[in-house]
Amino acid sequence: MKFGIMNLFPVGDGVSDHQVLRETLEEIGLADELGFDSVWLAEHHFSKYGILGSPVHFGMAVAERTKRITIGTAVLVLPLHDPLRLAEDIAALDVLSGGRVSIGVGRGYQPSEFAGFGIPLAESKERYQETLEVLRLALSQESFSYHGKFFTYDNITTYPRPYTPGGPPILQGTVSPDSFRDRGAVGESIITSPNFTPLGIMQKNYDLYRQAMTDNGFDIAAYDVPFMQQVWVGDGDEGLREAAQAALHYYKSVGKVIPGSEEAMEQEKKYYAAVAKNIDLLTLEQTLTHGGNFGSAQRVIETIEMLGEQLGVNHYIGWLRIPSLERKAALRSMEEFATKVIPHFRAKDAVEPAAEAVVG
Repeated sequence: MKFGIMNLFPVGDGVSDHQVLRETLEEIGLADELGFDSVWLAEHHFSKYGILGSPVHFGMAVAERTKRITIGTAVLVLPLHDPLRLAEDIAALDVLSGGRVSIGVGRGYQPSEFAGFGIPLAESKERYQETLEVLRLALSQESFSYHGKFFTYDNITTYPRPYTPGGPPILQGTVSPDSFRDRGAVGESIITSPNFTPLGIMQKNYDLYRQAMTDNGFDIAAYDVPFMQQVWVGDGDEGLREAAQAALHYYKSVGKVIPGSEEAMEQEKKYYAAVAKNIDLLTLEQTLTHGGNFGSAQRVIETIEMLGEQLGVNHYIGWLRIPSLERKAALRSMEEFATKVIPHFRAKDAVEPAAEAVVG
């Protein structure tokens, strides 16, 4: 089991932009020292919901301040990017970090972001696919050509070349059952953050992914299977409810930035309407029980073990810096996670190969 941390970069009341960026760098440095395996940086634009527009550029600062932690994006909104510039930046980060890069990508969903860049939201699916195809070619081939609807290139090579042969791994943000099945069928890596999705539905989705991989000759044991959710580790009812309240505040903020039915593409209207309704009806108690992984170290361990057993998760990414949660409380939670939760799984991982060797 690997462990990561997630960073959204929100700006709350009484906090400056530069404070958010500097403090997040400090927190990532701490995570590196505490033994976390990965850090994941979100991309957002034009609002205080998340102020980091370029996770790859920020990742270069992370690379120079850390020694071992993998630098991930969760996610790059591909339709908003020029694929060649993005390939150049990703390769530079890969070089500077010594190959410590994982690239999560997604289609995006916030109308204000697309409007700000003058890109029709209705084009997002096609732009996403073309940008992904060009990005893969640019990172894996020294000379390529591409002729699409939005991008056309002939005999082009981007520099610098990646440190990692073929380029860093690319994980696609995945939500619907069809996308789990389709990506498993072609052996593509995924990343997901299934807030409030019932465990039974997630189990069906992961089963579709795993079965599609098996049917098409891919060994899922060779893949990272990540799962991202909000986490708070500690003792005491007061701290627990503060963490849940912060999580609830975050979910309410999501309701303000998702597309309204009139802004969403036709086939997505019902989905976004349902999400908005669920968020509007959300209570503190529901957040506490189903909105994340909150509680004692033992309770958090049990939840992660359950996700491993039922979904096959082997890379657990915690949103330990829950937006609006007091920073000292979040850092205490991070240290509790590192000193009580991670060692449990490290010991377990060490015992299992030894047991297999004895049996063999």
